[in-house]
Amino acid sequence: MKSMTGFGRAVADCGDLSITLDVSSVNKKGLEICVSLPREWQAMERGIVQQIKKSFVRGKVNVACKADFKKKPGAFSIDSKYVSEALDELRKTCEFANVKFEPTADLILRLSECLTQQNSEFPSDWENFSEAVESCVESALEKSEDMRQAEGLALKDDLSARLKTLSGMLADVENCSKGTVEKYKSILMQRLANAGLEVDLNDERVLKEICLFADKCDICEEITRLKSHISQFASTMEESDAVGRKMDFICQEMGREINTIASKANNLDLTKLAIDMKNELERVREQIQNVE
Repeated sequence: MKSMTGFGRAVADCGDLSITLDVSSVNKKGLEICVSLPREWQAMERGIVQQIKKSFVRGKVNVACKADFKKKPGAFSIDSKYVSEALDELRKTCEFANVKFEPTADLILRLSECLTQQNSEFPSDWENFSEAVESCVESALEKSEDMRQAEGLALKDDLSARLKTLSGMLADVENCSKGTVEKYKSILMQRLANAGLEVDLNDERVLKEICLFADKCDICEEITRLKSHISQFASTMEESDAVGRKMDFICQEMGREINTIASKANNLDLTKLAIDMKNELERVREQIQNVE
């Protein structure tokens, strides 16, 4: 069981370029892949998408690839002409905005780095860099996978505790529902007696009323199905495949049974238990929104 939330970064040196690639993912019902590449390398996008699909079944996955020219030792130089022209433009802008213009050494250095980057010709022969980018994607995916596995284990522990809580509540519901029909018989006969009506317990009308009540408040089927759903959910957490959608479906079915129990509740204690179960199930649903 894995989380859909993860992050991985990989860095590679390739000739004069330093490549940095990030893979980040968050939860989403379907699979959405967004790839950001240097303009000259857009042709790599299709291959990257295929790599991502091997690791993700659903979720929103963002891939950001950045390539910068490496600084070569001893190759530092400043193009005075371009820097001077840039400073003139900045001075004019400051005068127009009525802002005091005081160039510093740091500003000149930043301008020089920016202009050097702009005047460097970015390689358009993307085929020569595709292998390095592919390797970065694989490395970033491995790191993301480790993070998703770790969070998946934490989610599993939390969900296991919540299932245990639900099972305990269900046991209380089962105990609370026992003897309901007998209690109703006593209450019915007491009410008839208080009304001054002498009616025998074996009277057909009384028996019919009791049968209707018993049928209306019987939650044995709901309890049995809910136990089965809880067991299925626990088994699903042990599966290695993507289980988020399956868990979501089981939660829907659990919700149906709890709602039916709530509608059949015939005493305050049972109603409170049903409400508590619905609240706990909602917490489970919130957690599985992060499960792949």
